[in-house]
Amino acid sequence: MLLEQLLRIPIFKHAEVLAGQHGLRRNAGSVNIMDAPDIINYLKKDELLLTNGYFVKDRPDALITLMTDMHAMGCTGLAIKTKRFSLDIPRHVLDEADRLQFPIIELSAVTHSLGEIFQQSTSTILENKSHELHYALTIHKQFSAMIMHGKGISEIIDMLTQLVSVPVLLVNSKLQVTGRSQHFHHPDMQALIAATLSTLPTLFSEPAAPLSLCLLQEGVGNNRHVELFPIHTYRHEGYIIAYHTEQNDSKLSLLAMEQAANVIGLELTKRQAVKERSRRYKNEFFLDLVEGYITSEQEALHRGKKYGLNNQDTSIILVCKQDEYAEPDASGMRHRLGASLAEDRLYSERDAHYEMIKRAFSALGLPFVMFNKNDVFVILTFLKDPAWEEQGLLQRLEDMTEQMHADSGLNFSMGIGNPVTNVLDLELSYKEAVKALQTGVRMNKGRFVHSYQIHEVSRLLRMIPYDELKQFYMETFRELVSSHDGENSELLRTLCVYYENHCALAETAKQLYVHRNTVIYRLEKCEKLTGRRLKDPMESLRFRIAFTLEPLIKVKPS
Repeated sequence: MLLEQLLRIPIFKHAEVLAGQHGLRRNAGSVNIMDAPDIINYLKKDELLLTNGYFVKDRPDALITLMTDMHAMGCTGLAIKTKRFSLDIPRHVLDEADRLQFPIIELSAVTHSLGEIFQQSTSTILENKSHELHYALTIHKQFSAMIMHGKGISEIIDMLTQLVSVPVLLVNSKLQVTGRSQHFHHPDMQALIAATLSTLPTLFSEPAAPLSLCLLQEGVGNNRHVELFPIHTYRHEGYIIAYHTEQNDSKLSLLAMEQAANVIGLELTKRQAVKERSRRYKNEFFLDLVEGYITSEQEALHRGKKYGLNNQDTSIILVCKQDEYAEPDASGMRHRLGASLAEDRLYSERDAHYEMIKRAFSALGLPFVMFNKNDVFVILTFLKDPAWEEQGLLQRLEDMTEQMHADSGLNFSMGIGNPVTNVLDLELSYKEAVKALQTGVRMNKGRFVHSYQIHEVSRLLRMIPYDELKQFYMETFRELVSSHDGENSELLRTLCVYYENHCALAETAKQLYVHRNTVIYRLEKCEKLTGRRLKDPMESLRFRIAFTLEPLIKVKPS
């Protein structure tokens, strides 16, 4: 409670404020009574000292030292019975008290003893604290009940506005307004929002405790006194801000804001948990897909349908990672903060980077799905426009990384795989994107965008629909792949090695560790089963293309 409130109780009826009148709005959290010379060592912040002044009766000038030390410590004030030992407080001490706005209170006219004053003052302070705790508990229950009944954060803001009777604003950690009271529907209040959002970045750091500010900008109106309460979950989430016409000393309104901040923090934690679970499911699916654990196209399309996967669009994988020299020293951080706290901070930073990259890529206007693998962020984007150009995409991505650097000071680099039309080929595009990223890192580049540069035949083949590729493969080998017995597998292997050695029988036999005549026999049988002449130039090209298709259609000889 405030000192001026404490002085209103009956026992202080005849007390007189000698100096420091403007300091009566100091907080009175406790009362102490003592006359020892070293009393300063036993005082604490927000404490009112009751004394007879015995320890300064022979040296009144020592009073100014005690007063300045108490002021520096944040004590509430000094209440003294000067008549008990005929103590005369010097004029310069009173002047200094006025300058410091440090209350000096005369108790000589109070007939009660210091012990009685101490007892009643302490009782009043405890009753006030009990009332505040009961109020805080009641408000917390009201806010919690609203959440339990399906109400949202906006309803909490409306309820808080009714309790504190001033405009209330909710701002997230990116300084975006996410909630506001009805007051801000008036056009004149927009200047107040603008002034607040321009002031918050000037703070030295994100406040961990409530903060009082005064907006000095012109045009903000009368509500320039600001009470700011930070909202925390496992990270900083934003602020609840209340605007007053004068400096707010109402403890109850501050308690209401504190409870609102706590309940909103719990609601955001719940939302984050739901979001994390959804993201975890998405990560698990796409990691299984790009790491080759999903081998069925039907399964991939079924599980990926809600993420926009289909076999009609061209897709491409991009991987993004913060440049290593820009990352904090993880081992040093773990040593300084402890393992648990360091992990929480790294997780929080990674989550912030995820949201930043997601927001930046959204500005490109391309449909995409984003997931992460440890510290690598993976973006699957769908190229709806059949006339898309790789160079144009590269330029837009370079502009994006530059903009992220300008906004956050962080450096990110990207690797890009080749486009694919089959969902199972996303594994190949992912591996190519990782290789492109690794190539740029090996070249000691920073803030780069690299595409996979090896333009193999397989890249062109992946642009053909999967069904067409498989049909071409089956028509080429016919009986050789209709049944996967041991003999047919040997025939396929012989034919593959034969073309790899440019149709040289001796080299083929040597590589297969068989006799030359065995190779001839197998090749003749291949011609018979496929109905194609192996040495015909066009048929030779057909067979080579079919062998190239094997990893793309996931058909491999046993």
